[in-house]
Amino acid sequence: MQIKPVILGLVTGVAFSLPVFADDVPQRGCAAKLEAISQQIEHAKTAGNTYKVAGLEKAYKEVMTHCNDDKLYAERLAKIQALEAKLVERQNELTQTVKEGRPMDKVSKKQAKVAEVEAELAKAREELER
Repeated sequence: MQIKPVILGLVTGVAFSLPVFADDVPQRGCAAKLEAISQQIEHAKTAGNTYKVAGLEKAYKEVMTHCNDDKLYAERLAKIQALEAKLVERQNELTQTVKEGRPMDKVSKKQAKVAEVEAELAKAREELER
């Protein structure tokens, strides 16, 4: 029995395209940290910044040695929980300021603080997915 050339071509094509698809999968956890540091090292090398390269290579080794995906996830989750508590606190301060009839500049400052914590929280949630 002979393998038809069309089938052989398809199988070969798929086999050679699989490594390309593997690069499209985003890294997560410690692998994402290592990838980010590697990119920064390349940028620093391109810019000729030897001190930054040395520092980043040290950071890369530290991540390789000490990074643990479960621990990293737990740290990021704890950060989110702390920011959520901070957001509730800031929202309560804003509500209290409005309730007391404070001047608009005080209300605006409290609104800015709420927005700042919301931005931090969004960034932390994004990091949790990486």
